[in-house]
Amino acid sequence: MAYQKLGSFDDAYIKQSSPSSYQQIQAAKSAWETANAAGDRAGMDAAHQAAESIRAAYGYSGGVDGSQYLPNAYAPIRSQYMDAANAAAEAYRLAARQGAGQLEAQRPQIQADYDALAKQTYINYMKEKQSLPETMAKLGITGQGAAESTAASQSNQYQRNVLEGELARREALQGLNNRINELYQQSELQAAQTQADILMSLAQGYPDFLESQQEWEYKLARQQAAQNQQAWENSQQEWKNQQQIRKQQLAAQKEAADQQQAAFNRQLAAAKILAQYGDFSGYISLGFNEDQIAQMRRAWRMQQLQK
Repeated sequence: MAYQKLGSFDDAYIKQSSPSSYQQIQAAKSAWETANAAGDRAGMDAAHQAAESIRAAYGYSGGVDGSQYLPNAYAPIRSQYMDAANAAAEAYRLAARQGAGQLEAQRPQIQADYDALAKQTYINYMKEKQSLPETMAKLGITGQGAAESTAASQSNQYQRNVLEGELARREALQGLNNRINELYQQSELQAAQTQADILMSLAQGYPDFLESQQEWEYKLARQQAAQNQQAWENSQQEWKNQQQIRKQQLAAQKEAADQQQAAFNRQLAAAKILAQYGDFSGYISLGFNEDQIAQMRRAWRMQQLQK
């Protein structure tokens, strides 16, 4: 099985910078190999941890199997997990973008609604302002001071209504922004959690992968051999089928030729019998032309005259 090195540092770097640490790693690697040969998982893990504790001080890892390398055969599986994690994360982000787009589409209507409210507030204020003298007269309120006080009260109420409308507009828009931001935040949290879960599954499944790799390769080899055997048997059966078809075709052709020859012989025999009596029409179906038949007729007549 081919291997690829992890990181930019390796045991060779420690060999140059710290020979004593390198010897300790080599001893741990030897212990790992011995435990691996004996099928001692606990011994393998202990040796691996011993080597990793030294490597960690130099800022690199030797790989989960303690050999300082990772099998290349694991790379496609890791790539599949990474692709799945990224795809899942992107699905959450896409859903967030779509949801945010739907919410964003509400912004123009919110603005229009509050614009209409502000317009109606102004219309109501102007109507009240215009009808103020008539209203005061009906109520029996007179005097310049009373009119000015009432007008000021109307103006203050209008300003409060306008302010309340604008505050409500801001709250509605801020609520919309909050919902959009919440969508994006939730999508990022879900994306991160999904990626973490998938990568955790990858990490947990790696030891099983190492143990099953040899069995998988053996099964694959047997499967390939079985497929090759089946392909050979299929080709042999196909050849036999073709030979059988060819044999049947030749038999059919021979039968057709025999039937044609038999029919020709029957027609020839009949034509000869008719010719004995001067009727050579039977030769027409055998391919003779009129001139040839006329010649045979003249020859027959001459023979009759000579008798």
